[in-house]
Amino acid sequence: MFEYWSWWLSALSLAGLTIGYFLVLKVPLGVSGCWARVVMHKDSQSFEQDKSFRENPLMLKDSLMAATIEEFGRQAVIDFLAERRGKPAGYKQFDRKVSVASHVSWTVHMTFLLMLIIGGLIASILSGQFEFRSDLGSLHTSLFGSGVSYWITLIIGGVMVGFGTQMAGGCSSGHGLCGCSRFVPASLIATAVFFGTGIVVSMLLHMLAAG
Repeated sequence: MFEYWSWWLSALSLAGLTIGYFLVLKVPLGVSGCWARVVMHKDSQSFEQDKSFRENPLMLKDSLMAATIEEFGRQAVIDFLAERRGKPAGYKQFDRKVSVASHVSWTVHMTFLLMLIIGGLIASILSGQFEFRSDLGSLHTSLFGSGVSYWITLIIGGVMVGFGTQMAGGCSSGHGLCGCSRFVPASLIATAVFFGTGIVVSMLLHMLAAG
């Protein structure tokens, strides 16, 4: 029987991975987020096209002004600016600062996902537990079989996981590791739902398998 790491060693490793990931890439860790970036990597092209505007806010401001004048006319813009400058006493205008999230190339996310597979492979080989398998264990086989129904459950399960992570805005790594460590309310609720549902479903499956 494979012996898992001690809880404290696992906790320290996960904490080191989460903190190191953020310090290096300046973005929170999230496996489902990495997968989404890889699948939708073409969207990064538009991000690169807007790079010059983000690096030069004045260029963006001039471009927006030119587009506004083209849309509403020069005189309308001049009248609006004059009216804004003539606001009554006591009026305060707040300039909201907008921070742009750090952009990480999709190839970096792909590398991270590949390293998860390679890391698991190395760990299984070093522990002497490596073996080729085409099923998810005896419990899954006893419940869903090993033929066409096996692939149907994998596809349905994958779709449900993808839908759930998109709806929740993250997975167990993004919410559970990064969100909970920062006491984000949404992450605390999402993680409780993740693991609570997992425990209930696991108990139900074992009850079904036992008859």
